[in-house]
Amino acid sequence: MKNALVENPKSAIRLGPASIRTSPDGRLSALDSLAALGLKPDLKQLDLLVREHSLPMGQHDFGHGREPAFSYAEFVQLVFALETPQAQRLRSKARDLFRRYLEGDVGLAAEIAERSPSAEHRRWLSARLESIESRKRFMATIAKHGGQGDIFRQVSSLSNRSVLKMSAADFRRKRRVKNTRDGMSAAELLRLSYLESATARLIEKRKVQGNEQILKLHRENSEIERKLWEE
Repeated sequence: MKNALVENPKSAIRLGPASIRTSPDGRLSALDSLAALGLKPDLKQLDLLVREHSLPMGQHDFGHGREPAFSYAEFVQLVFALETPQAQRLRSKARDLFRRYLEGDVGLAAEIAERSPSAEHRRWLSARLESIESRKRFMATIAKHGGQGDIFRQVSSLSNRSVLKMSAADFRRKRRVKNTRDGMSAAELLRLSYLESATARLIEKRKVQGNEQILKLHRENSEIERKLWEE
């Protein structure tokens, strides 16, 4: 399905027929935003809107001197507050995106990745997706070989300490994230995926069975991999 929000390589985004200039730090031209929302793009209209909706007003140079700028959050606030046909169309699009999110439509992630101007962010997403699959395979292998109860938390703790050199709780506090893997770099995610995939293969190869044997094998493998990475 074609996305209504299409990136323009010249530091702008398109919303249907409208184009809004953007900055690298996530600001939008306020006057362009008004036009995209079906309002007159002038300073008087902008002042009324800012007062009515209690919006902070920053500024940014989009190429022709400093001018009023919105954050993405402020723009979205207006999308959900205004009753122009343009704002209503964007709300309809937002409902569709939320539905796809609830359905787990991975095509949505692909569309977002395609819009991202950052190759580093796309590499991170690829590593994050691989970490999801490696973890699912790892946990399925553990269950298949008689693992149950606390073993799943224990192997996860070993994996995290091997890669991160700290507990998951300490890591989340340090990087200010709720999900451990969301705070990892692409390199850390790939190392974690490799470790879990390697242990899963060893479990199958050696035919270990039960919590004690699985935990012992993963502890040994985690230590080996940690030393190799440090070298």
